[in-house]
Amino acid sequence: MLRTGREERTEGRPLELLSWMNVAPKPQIRRSQPGDLAAVRDLLQGAGLPTDDLMCAAGLQICVLEAEGLVAGVIGLERFGAGGLLRSLAVAPEYRGRGLGHELVAQLERDAQAGGVERLVLLTETAEAFFRRLGYVPTERRNVPDAIKQSAEFRSLCPASAVCMSKSLVSSSVESLHD
Repeated sequence: MLRTGREERTEGRPLELLSWMNVAPKPQIRRSQPGDLAAVRDLLQGAGLPTDDLMCAAGLQICVLEAEGLVAGVIGLERFGAGGLLRSLAVAPEYRGRGLGHELVAQLERDAQAGGVERLVLLTETAEAFFRRLGYVPTERRNVPDAIKQSAEFRSLCPASAVCMSKSLVSSSVESLHD
């Protein structure tokens, strides 16, 4: 309850207005720009993810999550025909626990699907449970398309102990048409 002079106000509108005015803008996901490279590299290295091929991976598309003018998250897609390699998902520690990782993955999946990617593959050492919640399932490496297996991530950047996972981006009604 607020007291303004002798009146009592229980509506809460002044508090709603104040809290609205103090809220930072919602983080935005956008394509990475050349000026983001140092921040992307720092974020990935801080998360213990590979950065050796950031500049030379063919077809690597990077999206960043921009919050308060800073790169607070990153995700990458390396495309191989109808297959794609989801890589380099990281969210800055101070932005974790807000669902931003989910938002980054969802945006990557939409972009990949719009670009004709039918199946995403990833390797992870630490985020298996996270990706399971998003519909990814463990996959034998031998079942991954050869083109993806030739990526630097599969050949040398990720250890053999990393869990391989995949997810179909084709709806089940479309899949049944292909059967």
